[in-house]
Amino acid sequence: MIALLSESAGRYVTDHYGFLQRRAVLDDPSGYSAKAWRDYAEFGWLAMRLPETHGGLDADAVAIGAVMEVVGSHLLMEPVLASMVVGTGLVIKEASDEQKAALLPVLADGSLKLAFASGAGPLAAGACVVCGNTLSGVATAVLHGDIADRFIVSARTADAGGELALFLVDASSSRVNRRHYRLVDGRGAATIRFDNADAERLGAPGNTPAEATITEVGDEAVVALCAETLGIVRALMARTCEYLKVRTQFGKPIGVNQALQHRAADMFLMQQEISALTRAAQRAMCLPHAQRARIVSGARAYIGRAARHVANEAVQMHGGLGVTDEMDVSHYFRRLMVNAALFGSLDEHFTRFVDATLPPAARAPQAREVGATHDYAVAAA
Repeated sequence: MIALLSESAGRYVTDHYGFLQRRAVLDDPSGYSAKAWRDYAEFGWLAMRLPETHGGLDADAVAIGAVMEVVGSHLLMEPVLASMVVGTGLVIKEASDEQKAALLPVLADGSLKLAFASGAGPLAAGACVVCGNTLSGVATAVLHGDIADRFIVSARTADAGGELALFLVDASSSRVNRRHYRLVDGRGAATIRFDNADAERLGAPGNTPAEATITEVGDEAVVALCAETLGIVRALMARTCEYLKVRTQFGKPIGVNQALQHRAADMFLMQQEISALTRAAQRAMCLPHAQRARIVSGARAYIGRAARHVANEAVQMHGGLGVTDEMDVSHYFRRLMVNAALFGSLDEHFTRFVDATLPPAARAPQAREVGATHDYAVAAA
């Protein structure tokens, strides 16, 4: 099933989402392709996370990863991560049965796009406050917040002892102000100000603490990002090897240069390590929280830095052309830059990995240095 899903998704984007087609999406004011989003819904991508009782596939991290690898290899601009992985995941884990019945069908058919808004990031507490049924506060750098139809906001309740909970807010409300902008990779984002906006709580008081739900969905998003990064690295590797074959200097392909061959071999080895750690992180989603946190964050910390090294090498081996907007290598580089800051920085994940791996007495200050990431992350697998 996974192979068929990956093959069909790859065939679609190859035919309909090449570099020139993506250029048209980048130039579109909306920043994404509404047609492609409808196509994803028809293919069943947007229903992958839904339980079978709601007409979904109840897909695991491996199946979602197959789609995310395609997202990375072709740099899809649609809110697959923001809405399909994070938004839908929060609804499934936190919403009441009535809310699921109302939200899941429109998430599956693509008519509803969700974005998670938290002023402090999905691995930490919210910065917004709810009093009664109204929500106030600011959420910054909300991925795809510019095109979201509704927001899921993490906020503290002013009348319930500061409990952290999740709330649904209509993006079209006059009490919601969005400042849109593009991230460095071209995707849309927004800083959102809520001014006593009407808010509907997901679930009911007494449910599983929202912190646990946010952390679990954050881990799912991190694993999805690892799969997307694998797709990016594979694309960079393929394009660099092809360039080494066709670019000539002094009458010979530059790929005959032994130094470049060694560098390309190192890139390939890193690709294999990224693949292995991604699979380990996907399998870890079935484990208890403590074990999952160790493996997922360790993989994320290493994969982020290894991918950046691969991207650096790809740009350098393309020469001056590698940094130009006309070369897709530069677009992959920028996507990796943005992804490295999503759902916890690489340093935060490395610290989380060390905390989950070592007893307190063994956590020497130097163990937290990012240069030590490799040995610890490989141990996570």
